[in-house]
Amino acid sequence: MNALITITPPSEVTGKYKKEAKAWTKWDSEKKKGFDYDYTNEERILILEGSATLTPADGSDPLTIKAGNAVTFHKGFECTWEITKRMKKHYAIFANEEDQVVELPAITCDVCKEGCVEESYFVKGDELDICLKCYEKDKDKYSGAEHQKGGEAWVEPKAATKKKGKQPPKKKQKKG
Repeated sequence: MNALITITPPSEVTGKYKKEAKAWTKWDSEKKKGFDYDYTNEERILILEGSATLTPADGSDPLTIKAGNAVTFHKGFECTWEITKRMKKHYAIFANEEDQVVELPAITCDVCKEGCVEESYFVKGDELDICLKCYEKDKDKYSGAEHQKGGEAWVEPKAATKKKGKQPPKKKQKKG
């Protein structure tokens, strides 16, 4: 088994772990069927539903993860995810070894792998997150993508426009 991943079976996941995981970000694979991922920080997940096969980039045997598993992906683990049954999970990213969750980009560009949670484009049909730089390089390829900020749909606010017509009368200054 790959030393950069730890899979805890459902029967060994503690109540404390489950309680902590409820506060983490929730993720749903929806239509996503597979993707490559390089863990640049430790990530911990609790799988609520579904399953996936992970094929490590180092050539070691594929691993199956499923509902109820607690999984720790250690920094440096690289794999290809194949979602075998729609997955829902709680996850948190830890940037240090002191068991403290650190807010790191939760949206990673599917082209260049850079964090792009601040601003990105989401391609619904392919379930892709695209950073601004990659979007600008190939706008035609991603036409129809949804502009997002902080992972939420973003529509540029329209500039305030003055109403046409009469302006309110100017107040007369008192003399005196």
